[in-house]
Amino acid sequence: MPIRDRWFAAIWERHARSEGEPLKRLRREAIGQLYGRVLEIGVGVGSNWPYLPAGIDYTGIEPNPAMFDRARKQAEAQGRALDLQLVDVQQMPFGDESFDLVFTTLTFCSVTNPGAGLAEVRRVLKPGGEFRFLEHVRAKSAALARVQWLLRPLTRGFAGGCNWDCDTLAAIKAAGFAVENVREAKIQSLPAILGSATKPAR
Repeated sequence: MPIRDRWFAAIWERHARSEGEPLKRLRREAIGQLYGRVLEIGVGVGSNWPYLPAGIDYTGIEPNPAMFDRARKQAEAQGRALDLQLVDVQQMPFGDESFDLVFTTLTFCSVTNPGAGLAEVRRVLKPGGEFRFLEHVRAKSAALARVQWLLRPLTRGFAGGCNWDCDTLAAIKAAGFAVENVREAKIQSLPAILGSATKPAR
């Protein structure tokens, strides 16, 4: 297991323990009322689990082995019986049209090929299924976008491969989703988007 993965998992878990109320509110809003068979992309250390409703059929995936180990320990400590799998969103083992809803928070900025990952999300969603997202994005301000670009080597190397200036909304649309609603948000002063999209019914 790469030292970088272990280091980032440890830092992320420490950060999660002191997460502020503004980000918690965004997580609650992003998750909303879940239903049916649900897939979470990038569970991290389980920061979204407090907002999961009872009665859903939940599966969570995480590609970082060190993060995955910490997530499993968190689930055990919290007494949660969750289906957690060490899986990369770019190549998921689930069958076509397996899930009613897929959600992700602060994940696609670190996916190597977001287009491939979003194509997989679309594949595993049922027709009419919903994809909810909270993601870092490129700033509209040219000056801030320039800073994001200049800091990319640092965020890639030391923040789990994060490219925090992605045009994630454009990627979601390009993957064939119908974006239903989206709004701008801030995560520790960094630009983000919060929204939902639907896989068109046949």
